[in-house]
Amino acid sequence: MMKIKLLFLIILIFQMNVFSQNINREIRKGVKLFQDSSYTEAEQKFRNALQKDQNSFISSFNLADAIFKQENYEQSESLFEALTEKAENKEQKSMAFHNLGNSLFKQDKIEESIDAYKNALRNNPSDLDSKYNLSLAKKLLKEQQENKEEEKEEENKEEEEKKEEEEEEEEEKKEEEESDNADENNEKQDQEKPQEPKDPNEMTDEEAQQMLDALEQQEKDLQEDLQKKKGQTINLKIEKDW
Repeated sequence: MMKIKLLFLIILIFQMNVFSQNINREIRKGVKLFQDSSYTEAEQKFRNALQKDQNSFISSFNLADAIFKQENYEQSESLFEALTEKAENKEQKSMAFHNLGNSLFKQDKIEESIDAYKNALRNNPSDLDSKYNLSLAKKLLKEQQENKEEEKEEENKEEEEKKEEEEEEEEEKKEEEESDNADENNEKQDQEKPQEPKDPNEMTDEEAQQMLDALEQQEKDLQEDLQKKKGQTINLKIEKDW
């Protein structure tokens, strides 16, 4: 879990009671409301304190904390980023960078949050919270990068498979077209192929049958003639006697 630091700010508030009772009264109320998880009411108290002293780092920091707790991370990011410039010492700067990192982390700006935690540690190398959050952010970034690589590999695999399928379909289509064209060409060649001239001496089946029929008829006629001649009587002419 990422952590927002409030202990240091409460101590500062206690130390500033000597200097400004009115401002501190609003801040103390805001801190109490914040600790009771009444973040909207705490925000208003911190804004009241800022109206009395616009340069108050504590009021601005606690205001940004209250806004962060309301999950308005984009706005808290802007406030903490401004506080990194407004900080009066390294400790305040480290705290501002720490919570800036938290706001960035919550928006899934992991690489930017890592830079913020590193800046927090540059200003306060002994800050254990920043070390913890930096480690957490680095681990999450690594997981995200690995997931992206896996997703990319999966996408490349799917694209490659799709490409292979398209190539196979194209090849099959090409083969079908070539086969169809070959059949059409063969049919066209058969149609265009000139017929061989008929041999004048070659007899068709019809002509051969007609010839056989004619021969059979001649044979039949000849047999009939023979039969007629067998049945006839031969008359010899008798010579006259003189």
